Amino acid sequence: MINNIEVLINSWLRDLILWGPNMEIYITKNDMLTMTGAAAVGSGIVNLLGATGDNICLSNFNTDVFTMVEGRQAATPSTSVVERLVYGNRSNRKRMAILLYVMAEIHDLLLRHSSCTYRELYYRNIYLPCNVWQINKAVEDVASVLGQTPWNMGVFGTGKGMIAGPLFIHMNNGDIIECNKTNTPTMIPPQFTHIDHFETTAHLVLVVEKDTIFKKLIANNIFSIMQGKLILLTARGNPDLSTRWLLSKLVNEHNLPIYMLADADPYGIEIMLTYRFGSKKYSQYAHQLATPQLKWLGIHPSDITYNLQIPQEILSEMDYRKINSVMRRNYIPEEICRELMVLQQHGFKAKLDNMSGQNFALFINDYIINKIKRQVVL
Repeated sequence: MINNIEVLINSWLRDLILWGPNMEIYITKNDMLTMTGAAAVGSGIVNLLGATGDNICLSNFNTDVFTMVEGRQAATPSTSVVERLVYGNRSNRKRMAILLYVMAEIHDLLLRHSSCTYRELYYRNIYLPCNVWQINKAVEDVASVLGQTPWNMGVFGTGKGMIAGPLFIHMNNGDIIECNKTNTPTMIPPQFTHIDHFETTAHLVLVVEKDTIFKKLIANNIFSIMQGKLILLTARGNPDLSTRWLLSKLVNEHNLPIYMLADADPYGIEIMLTYRFGSKKYSQYAHQLATPQLKWLGIHPSDITYNLQIPQEILSEMDYRKINSVMRRNYIPEEICRELMVLQQHGFKAKLDNMSGQNFALFINDYIINKIKRQVVL
């Protein structure tokens, strides 16, 4: 990967000298880059034309369709090209400069066998005026060019996941993270590729949408009720990469059943689907981040019509739009679509945060435990 980055940087700089403001980059739907000039990068081989017209090929990239324009090689954008960057354009020039900066930083990380977060990359930049989103986008573009994941290049998001239960996380450097102190949950390490393996006596994993419910379950002695055979995990809302990666690896390594507890609203359901199927943004990494074994324990919209004693709220217009958006996705199982239709027709949502303390203790025994025993899951 280091050699590929060096060749790519050198070819881009050479193109800049040769073609100046006419240098172009094409960004396609799958975020691959295609260049006009001495270097053309697509989804698999790079063809480099030296000053003498010699061809040099690298096997880690693909070429796009090429034509000859005024005696030089140029990339012909296919129908998948959605964005074209031209160095002569001021805003495009800034984008290209950020790409080069990110590539140089990643090259340095790989040489030093080090890592950093997206935000650290942003703060290290003292030369280019840009925001965190532009840095994040540049990292994703560079990862696509190299056919790598951001985390394999040493760039990680800021972790926010918490975990508790009979689990020991063994790191590559020999460190062991103990997660069995149930009263003080453990933060999931953001540098998740440094995890070597897991050691656990748990029989199942329960994923919780929100940290408030995570803490409520611990306060109501969920581990004693489950006889210490439970791993409890939350990403405190939308799941971050480290939580999703750890969950997928843990479940696959130990073949554990996994259940998800979320609010009976469209956003809770969408978060459950992200754990199970992955997200659109990182769809190309779904084999590492998705956990298709995950079962939706609740709260199902069809449950809130029964006496669960959870205060209900009227669905907003934004909720209805989200329901319609989720139902249009072609990978949603039929039984989950039916629950979304129930939610839509009922017109009310239920959030676990609104449940009183006494009712929540009953909820654990009468709802969570019984549903797991009877396998009333989706």
